[in-house]
Amino acid sequence: MPASRLLVVRAGDRSLHPAWLDGPRDWDLHISYFGDRAQPFVLGKGVSLSREKGPKWLGLKECLGKHPEFLERYGHIGFPDDDLACNAATWNTAFQVLAEIGADLGQPALDPRSFFSYDITLKRRGLKYRETDFVELMCPIFRVAFLSEVLPTWTLNKSSWGLDMVWRELARRAGRKLAIIDAAAVLHTRAIGKGTQYSAANMQGATPDEEYRALLGAYGITDTSRHSLRGETLDGRTVTRGLNRHLRLAGLRRNWRAWRGTAQIE
Repeated sequence: MPASRLLVVRAGDRSLHPAWLDGPRDWDLHISYFGDRAQPFVLGKGVSLSREKGPKWLGLKECLGKHPEFLERYGHIGFPDDDLACNAATWNTAFQVLAEIGADLGQPALDPRSFFSYDITLKRRGLKYRETDFVELMCPIFRVAFLSEVLPTWTLNKSSWGLDMVWRELARRAGRKLAIIDAAAVLHTRAIGKGTQYSAANMQGATPDEEYRALLGAYGITDTSRHSLRGETLDGRTVTRGLNRHLRLAGLRRNWRAWRGTAQIE
């Protein structure tokens, strides 16, 4: 039976995706290659390749333009970065849980050893998944119906900064379900913001921060906090408390700064 799930990796010459193929899998892999080698990777069963230059999401939009059949053939499609370390079983679990809970957009959690931007994306021990109001750009997996809705946003800027906030807003308006899968964790191996995504050639004079602020302004987004709404443990229990430690820590830091300021005045 043909796979109903697909990963499309935006890959350079140092891509870690070959390790993802280690073990039984129930998904296909398409490589959107932005390098220059004539034969960059060995292609096996269920693995295909196309060539697209430029930033990640502009390149992925071009890739899907070349392969419109992907949106007809697959029920879920993921778009991971190429610097994620994991094996086939990790992606199997992520796809399985997202389908099981009916999520429209989700992602595997990040191994705590990862380079990361947001604490909400880090794996929570003992949990199977969390329903959230945010999924990061690093490795999103879309139900194809929602993917078709957000696809026009991929060309709104070059850096992609702010796209995940726009997806969150579109999901909120339509009552879509988002989730982070703690039972499937990937290790993000490279420092944030250091890739060729942000090269001068790709950015063409703009800065990611400028693009971020412009995009949020265009959609009227003022709240950029990120929340876990509920979780499910590995043994099936529902959890609602203690999920948003990053918000508590931020509050403690604010209170500490306020106390220091008062102490200095006194």
